[in-house]
Amino acid sequence: MKKHNIKMPLEISVRMRFLHQDFGIKISELVKRFPSYSKSNIYRHAKLPDKTIKGDMRKFNKGRPRLLTVRDERTVIRKLLILRETVGPFSIKRLKVEAGIHENVCDNTIRRLLKRYGYQYLQSRKKGLMSKHDTRTRYLFAKKVKRRLPRNFWTNGIGFYLDGASWTHKTNPSDQARSTRAMAWRKKTEGLSLKCTTKGKKEGTGGRMVKVIVAIAHGRGTVLCHQHEEKLTGQYFADFVKMHFPATFARTKNPTGKLFLQDGDPRQNSRRAKIAMYDIGVRIFPIPPRSPDINPIENVFHLVKRKLGQDAIDQNITHETYRQFSNRVIETIENFPIKTIDNIIESMNKRMSMIIKCKGRRLKY
Repeated sequence: MKKHNIKMPLEISVRMRFLHQDFGIKISELVKRFPSYSKSNIYRHAKLPDKTIKGDMRKFNKGRPRLLTVRDERTVIRKLLILRETVGPFSIKRLKVEAGIHENVCDNTIRRLLKRYGYQYLQSRKKGLMSKHDTRTRYLFAKKVKRRLPRNFWTNGIGFYLDGASWTHKTNPSDQARSTRAMAWRKKTEGLSLKCTTKGKKEGTGGRMVKVIVAIAHGRGTVLCHQHEEKLTGQYFADFVKMHFPATFARTKNPTGKLFLQDGDPRQNSRRAKIAMYDIGVRIFPIPPRSPDINPIENVFHLVKRKLGQDAIDQNITHETYRQFSNRVIETIENFPIKTIDNIIESMNKRMSMIIKCKGRRLKY
């Protein structure tokens, strides 16, 4: 029989003490008489002095009083659902403040409450899965680039790297920056249905979007940062190409090359947009679909996002208007270090080798 250190009833404990201390029965004999208990457990109870014998007080000891009432628990769950829909990622401290919980209640108490109601701290979104066709396309693309293009193609051959991005305005940036972006309090049965899929909003809701179109170039840094309020459509991007591309190419190291890189966004690759590109004599360097790790500007957006969050924490920005946030986003992008952008672009040759080595699978970038 397997022996466990289970809690010993008071009657058996008293009996062991009586047999050992009054009758002189050895511990080894007690182990044989009580095979359900381990030797260490029997030794501990048999050696206890008689004055420690007390009645079983467990039924009288109710433990510590509850810090949260039933009403407080309902309020926490209700505020959890509201914050998840209106704010997006949030911290436990923010949930306590919104629910009006006393500051003496620690964060772990709130976490235990959420887990008791079935909520877990799970991943809020996932990257789209890559098919065998996607990995094969990426593998052949990397081999073609390594075989046909010179090593300085990414730095001198491409004029600039272009893409659009957006950041959500939050009234309390400091609190948002402290919350974990890729995690959310949700139930397993909810899956990824909480507006947190790959193609949906990645920041959650809670404010207006600061939408910008950005272009970066090797040796020049940020050569274009245009904020727009209108919806990005094929016609809007076609007009944007005619208006901004000539001046943007003039700021690059290779203004006569007329070659730029962007992803496969349908609005940026629509028929009207391609006609506008043909009219001004510029060409796209196409990359495989579902390949953000082949577009260096995606890394710049990630670093900009991190800097915005770190600045909010360092400067303790607890309130910020939409205009102030817009200016902070544009200033961060325009003043992004040129050296960092150059290092990201110069890593493209290494990325091609890594894609070939891992047979087209995603990279750490």
